[in-house]
Amino acid sequence: MRTLILYFVLWLTALVGLLGCSSSTPRNLAQSVVADTHLGWRSAPENQLALSLATASGIAQVELQPLPESFTLVTLELPGMRKVEGVQWRDGNGQSTLLYDGEIGLDGVSLQSHGHGFRLQLQLSSMDYIRAGGVLTVIDYWR
Repeated sequence: MRTLILYFVLWLTALVGLLGCSSSTPRNLAQSVVADTHLGWRSAPENQLALSLATASGIAQVELQPLPESFTLVTLELPGMRKVEGVQWRDGNGQSTLLYDGEIGLDGVSLQSHGHGFRLQLQLSSMDYIRAGGVLTVIDYWR
């Protein structure tokens, strides 16, 4: 039953994301890294990127291409996640940074409970980490 609900959420997220996206330009900025991470698009004001990430395994990964300097906010909807235990960034050189450790985040990282999941927002100095591109990993607590 849980799997069926997750697949429904994935399908609904994809449908809403596709219908709400007015420009194809942001689609070139991100892609799913692992097969079970579903990436959906959300409409967003200019200079912002909004996505949804859903996963069946509890570990979602998305690769971001270098973001334009004018981008000020990245929002990720995380449907189905119960308790985010970590958000990690790995840049193109392999350097990793823990953006959120399950309790607190770096400056500009906020995580709020949102419906049946979470909303992660990256702005201010956290944009300095992700602006050059790399891989964002969100780990949900499934135990």
